[in-house]
Amino acid sequence: MVLKHILYQGFRNLADAEIQFADDFNYIIGDNGAGKTNLLEAIFYAGNASSFRDNEDRNLIRFDADFLRVEASADEDRSATVFLDKNRKKITLGGNNVPRISDFIGWLAVIIMSIEDIWIVRGAPAKRRAFLDWAIAKLSPAYIADLIEYRKIVRQRNKFLQSVNENGSKKLFDVLDEQLIKCGNEIYRRRAARLPELRTKFAEFGTNFSLKKFDVNYQSFCTNMELNQDLLKRVRRKEVALGQTVIGPHRDDLFLSINGRAMQQYASEGEERAASISLKLAEAEMLYQSRGERPILLLDETGAELDRKRRDILLGLLKGQVFYASTQMPPLKPTSDMAGRLFNIERGVVEVS
Repeated sequence: MVLKHILYQGFRNLADAEIQFADDFNYIIGDNGAGKTNLLEAIFYAGNASSFRDNEDRNLIRFDADFLRVEASADEDRSATVFLDKNRKKITLGGNNVPRISDFIGWLAVIIMSIEDIWIVRGAPAKRRAFLDWAIAKLSPAYIADLIEYRKIVRQRNKFLQSVNENGSKKLFDVLDEQLIKCGNEIYRRRAARLPELRTKFAEFGTNFSLKKFDVNYQSFCTNMELNQDLLKRVRRKEVALGQTVIGPHRDDLFLSINGRAMQQYASEGEERAASISLKLAEAEMLYQSRGERPILLLDETGAELDRKRRDILLGLLKGQVFYASTQMPPLKPTSDMAGRLFNIERGVVEVS
């Protein structure tokens, strides 16, 4: 997949512009605060109608603008527009309105890689669940609808748990439990279907950066990744006391290990960096294997924190169209068969060099 051009208006600190991109390497160079990450974010937004760093869409609208608009076109005559003002978001794909976000995500296969990815390894379980959920959503857009429905059920169930005691309405308990089981197990089914491939690819990419073995395993209170009535009844007293649902896909984790030991305790910072990059490369390869076309890679200073040897290795592993944002011409340089294009950005204004 190749992003041919983007047009944006009212987005972050970026001056309104329309840009044509190279099919291989696109360097985005500028000082801190110039707008490099914002440009990557605009590309990501064009493909997902959401930000990779802000949960509130309205924060994306430039301070002096009443709306934002992002248009993007890719190869094979694919195109999309996302419009947002203070009252609504309108999404079109190929000129047609898109009513559900699950029908939109994935039209432009985009993967963001940044130095913040280290928190997938060293951060809380929510970071790893978010990584896994995004990876699966791009492979199976229907997964998004499952997640939305599951989170709605958990909120309803938590509200009920906060208002009753252990001997509360058995009928309502049973109804909510059945909803949780049905939707939760669908999420488990989709996760279980993708985990073996993620595990294999993660280990394979890890061998490029380390002599130690990288591995990932799924951790869940639910045996065999399956919710059932017996499990829920076993934890009911605890759930009522806490007022929240304590088991299910929303509480699970990915256990990352190096030579069989927990990365959070035993990996060096360099190994953590290598592991986070390997996870994103595994995600990209899974997308490629599923769709038959390379996803677009957005790198926000990724590689700058690696030693020279690992930077060179990373370069050799990057496939397809790449956008690399940095404060200076990065150590990642395209090979001789890559034409590439250089963009300088200053105070939100992008110029082609």
